Amino acid sequence: MKLITLLCLMSFSLLSYSQTSNQSNSIKREHIKSISVVAPAWSGYTNTDGSGVYWDVIRAIYEPMGINVKTKNIPWNRAMKMVSKYHTYNAILGEYITSDEPLLFPAYSIDTEYMSLLSKNNSANKFNGLASLAGKKVGWIKDYDVIAEEKRNFELVEFRGIDQGIEFLNSGRIDYLIDDWDEIAAAMKQYNMSTQAYTVDPMPEGKAIFAAFSDNQISRELIKIYNERIPVLARSGELSKIYEKWDNAEMPKMIVNLSN
Repeated sequence: MKLITLLCLMSFSLLSYSQTSNQSNSIKREHIKSISVVAPAWSGYTNTDGSGVYWDVIRAIYEPMGINVKTKNIPWNRAMKMVSKYHTYNAILGEYITSDEPLLFPAYSIDTEYMSLLSKNNSANKFNGLASLAGKKVGWIKDYDVIAEEKRNFELVEFRGIDQGIEFLNSGRIDYLIDDWDEIAAAMKQYNMSTQAYTVDPMPEGKAIFAAFSDNQISRELIKIYNERIPVLARSGELSKIYEKWDNAEMPKMIVNLSN
């Protein structure tokens, strides 16, 4: 009889431990009071004053759910490390889903990015599509992964920022510089780079960019909220108003289709 009682008590204890363990491994939505999101300072997208299309989209997703959105501008490489490695912040904006970093992604992208290619005006480096890159030296910002590794038929030279990229282009260290059109246009204006000496060509394909989250339980619940709220915001027309207000980002086609 004592043995049966002891076994029953042990079974009850194990069941209680299992239930407690499962509860500790999950995060209840009502316990999440804030989300911290980082990105470099991109004009019109993630402004330092907290305005911008990306910041506005994130706020529209979470703040009606009682979750305060905290934004911070940090250079890309450091921001990525603080999200993917140290989990200091919950999410980073502007990452590709093909990232090699240990990140979690929602079902919906936040924008479609069309990169541009800057080159000096000479016949040797005339751009006529991706085939033109074969055997050339192509540069982009470190860890951007603009073209998948298996599709590269060129030598990749990474640089820290657009300023260093311009130096590499002018010194002949690279033949082509690839970056966001806004960044290239701003750099050309800053350095008085004439269109008679340089050419800017659009890259042929746009790439979906995402809000990427730290790999943890809180992020999993935040992503569930993200995936639930995007269709609601699309159907209500609120997302369209945000993208139209800023007119510098493209609402992804997948989200546009949700509102039809």
